[in-house]
Formats: sequence, C-alpha cells, structure tokens
Amino acid sequence: MPPATTPTATKKRRSREETRQKLLESALQVFARNGYERATVDEIVREAGFSKGAFYVHFETKEDLFWEMLEERISAQQDMFRQTLDGSQSVAENERRILEQAFNMDAHPLGPAVILEFTAHGMRNKKVRDQLAKMYERWHSFVRETLEAGRELGIVRKDVDVKLLASTMMALFEGSMIQSHFAPEDLRLDRQVGDLSSLIAELISAK
Repeated sequence: MPPATTPTATKKRRSREETRQKLLESALQVFARNGYERATVDEIVREAGFSKGAFYVHFETKEDLFWEMLEERISAQQDMFRQTLDGSQSVAENERRILEQAFNMDAHPLGPAVILEFTAHGMRNKKVRDQLAKMYERWHSFVRETLEAGRELGIVRKDVDVKLLASTMMALFEGSMIQSHFAPEDLRLDRQVGDLSSLIAELISAK
C-alpha cells in the first residue's frame, strides 16, 4: 500500500507546481518581448521573482522550458479545435471556425514571431530540428485523424491519400499564419476567412 499523502507533502507539491507555472508565465513574457535567442534565464527568474536555483529545480535549460511551453500550447490548441469542430456542420463551416480560432491566437505571446525565430534556431541545431520534427508529426497526426473522422461522416473526400491531404492542409494553415503578418492589408487571408474556408472546402470535400 502506498504511503498516505501528508498535508505537508501536498503543500510542498502545490508550491513547486505554482513556482513552475510562474516561471513558465514569466518566460512567456520574456520570449515575447525579447525573442527566444535574446531571452536569458537571468531575466526569466528576475521577472518571476525567483532565484536561478528555483529555475534549475524545474528545468535544465532555457530550451527545455521552451519545449514545455510549446507542448502545453499545442495541447490547449488541439483541445480547443476539437471542441470547435461540429460533425453536423459543413466542411466550409468547420474550416471557418478553425481558421477564426487560429487567427485569434496570433496575438498570443508565444505566437508566430517567436515560433519562427525558434524554427530558424532549429535550422542551425540538429537537436532542435529533430524536436520540431516530432512536434510537426504530432500536429500531422491530429489533422489526419480529423480528416479521417470527416471521411467516416462522408464529408471529406476519399480519393486522395490522407497523409498528403493532411500535409497540404498544414502547409495552407502555416502559410496563412505567416502571410497574415506580412501581406498588405487587402491581401491578408485573416481578413478573408470566409472565402478561404470555402476554397479549402473545395479542396477536401467529398464530391
């Protein structure tokens, strides 16, 4: 039989979790303000009001902290997308809902600017590149499973390899996120969500 959890042990565990969460929140602000490359552990702990020792109790490096933040964000995004999808609605309507959620997340501190900076870091660092590949695979599995669920409902086409379809959808999604930051106002896809949703629906809807 496992030992009973004492009130003191519970309090310590809660305190450790609060410290860890505070470090994550502070790092989020520092990354958003300075970018990943220029952010330092010193600044993160100063923002959180802790010592460096507190940081290293929870994370080995700044990079490890970043991965944990990214993992949490991916899980939250996927949960939100699952709640947004509605099998009783058309493909175009579901696409519109997803795109609106995605474009709204652009304002998140861990947004495209920081992600792109970290991606550039990955181009120079094989360890980071391999980790990013795992993240991509996780997103690809999520999109593929969503498309397969649409096929079971008879609303997503079955004449195209689902892996290819998922990769194409991700490329459209990622490109739209980047383009929304750099394109002139009249060309930004986040201003044309309805038309973009219809166009994607034409690509993936069952005929």
